[in-house]
Amino acid sequence: MGMSTSTARQPRGIPTGGQFAAATHSEPGIVLTDGRAEFVTERHLYERELAALAGPDADIEEKYPATKTEARRLLKNTRGEDGGKIRVVRLNHTNAPDSEPGERVEIVGPKDGRPIVVDVTSGLPHLKVTSGTAIIRMRSGWGNSIDVGPGAEAIVLAAADTKVTTDCDEGGKLTLVCPSAKNRFRPFGKGEIYLSNGTDTDRIRYEHPVYEPY
Repeated sequence: MGMSTSTARQPRGIPTGGQFAAATHSEPGIVLTDGRAEFVTERHLYERELAALAGPDADIEEKYPATKTEARRLLKNTRGEDGGKIRVVRLNHTNAPDSEPGERVEIVGPKDGRPIVVDVTSGLPHLKVTSGTAIIRMRSGWGNSIDVGPGAEAIVLAAADTKVTTDCDEGGKLTLVCPSAKNRFRPFGKGEIYLSNGTDTDRIRYEHPVYEPY
């Protein structure tokens, strides 16, 4: 599905280009589920991205940390689950690890290339993928924050009305996936940043805003 955009004139000193310039946005795509037509949702996109990385019949190992300490441990999955399973860590405001100002809670994906999945449903954990590949479902209404370190990769999924702030270090790779081209992503950093929306599987390279001098 293509996306048409219109060129917007901006006053001097106002950022032009990039994700937040005024433009004409496409609407969410349509998918067929058991023969029914549905608007594409974050759940549809999560299933698509998981299948792309782990196969359509991926075996899931659900993890519900009882404490913040256990959550920190489960977010580091260097060796991966036995039997080729995919670890899914469920975080909410009761078990999401706390962090000091400027500190980030590490996420480490398996060395064998399998992804780790982190599902944030509430709270505001400050997370950073430091190694391997991670699929991050940002579903907290409190706001969401995720960084990506050098050599790491993150696929971040969020609904159109969910605020997500990201920072991708140089050498890292970040893909932001949303049902609609109109979203609340705020990407920063010098790493590779891509956008994907609706049923369009193409990754569009994100262009940082260009500021014109007064």
